[in-house]
Amino acid sequence: MDLYKAVFLLGTLFSAVSAAVLDEYAKTEGAWILSLVKREYLVDTVLECAIKCNVEKAFTCRSFMYIEKDQECLTIPANSKIEPVLRRTITSLYEKKEYLKECVNGIGMDYRGTKSKTISGKTCQRWASKYPQKPNMTPSTHPKADLESNFCRNPDGDSKGPWCFTTDPDTRWETCNVQNCSEECMHCSGKNYRGKISTTENGYTCQHWDVQKPHNHGYIPSA
Repeated sequence: MDLYKAVFLLGTLFSAVSAAVLDEYAKTEGAWILSLVKREYLVDTVLECAIKCNVEKAFTCRSFMYIEKDQECLTIPANSKIEPVLRRTITSLYEKKEYLKECVNGIGMDYRGTKSKTISGKTCQRWASKYPQKPNMTPSTHPKADLESNFCRNPDGDSKGPWCFTTDPDTRWETCNVQNCSEECMHCSGKNYRGKISTTENGYTCQHWDVQKPHNHGYIPSA
């Protein structure tokens, strides 16, 4: 009886650990991302594949693909915000939720989204680039800050949130327009969104809905 209880408890613990690990990922059935950079593994379970992604050393693993029939696991640095998603019926795509979030908690030191425009609409410079700005924060100086590509990040804990060096020679750096997670609250198409964001992704200020200049439109608040 004691042995039965021990086996039962171990099974329950394993299930809880599995659920916790996989809960960090968003799953899409029948999906595939074509990535030139990848690592392939043979595993027994999807949990093993998730662990491979979590401990990947070759690159920052944002997603993995699991083919249950072949017990094949592919870890990749891309996700659906970086590369297009293709259809492949035998494959399940798992994306790390932290890299899909386009909002910040607190000052956003853990922000891992893909915004690459500053609050005024300037394009961010790649963190590894030395032109036009010569950065004092790079992937080598801050290896845990995810300074890949030219995405907005907050490696130094700036109180204004994620920022980047810009490609404008006259502007060394600028903060990015990344909204707070408590304000984002957008689901699906955003039809029910009631937040307070008033700038576009490119940094343009939104026109008031009750104004017809400079753009004439038929969306009247009182209608």
